[in-house]
Amino acid sequence: MGVYGQAVKAAAVISVVAVVSLAAWIWIDGLRFGEPTARIYKNGELIYTVYLSRVAEPYEIDVGGVNTVEVRKGEIGVIHASCPDKLCVRTGFVSGAVPIVCLPNRLEIRIRDDASDLDGVTR
Repeated sequence: MGVYGQAVKAAAVISVVAVVSLAAWIWIDGLRFGEPTARIYKNGELIYTVYLSRVAEPYEIDVGGVNTVEVRKGEIGVIHASCPDKLCVRTGFVSGAVPIVCLPNRLEIRIRDDASDLDGVTR
């Protein structure tokens, strides 16, 4: 094998290492920054942040005595509300982009992954 053949072989090895390294970096970066997060707002103010993938056991959050929110692994929902229409309760449990809103009690639950809130510089 001549000098040209050795150069091609070295370039191929470097290319494979670069592609594998890039794939590993993207995969690890996605694991760290793509975590679904529920943010609970009362009167427009953030009062709770819940990392839905970290929930081991279901639990409840009392929101001002007028709403009860249940948190489960990967999803969240309102299970009690003092409002007359109970639309927030009927929304059920959500795990994606659909927000839960209780207008009479001024409650809002939004789910996003952390990566969608950050830009390249912040990360």
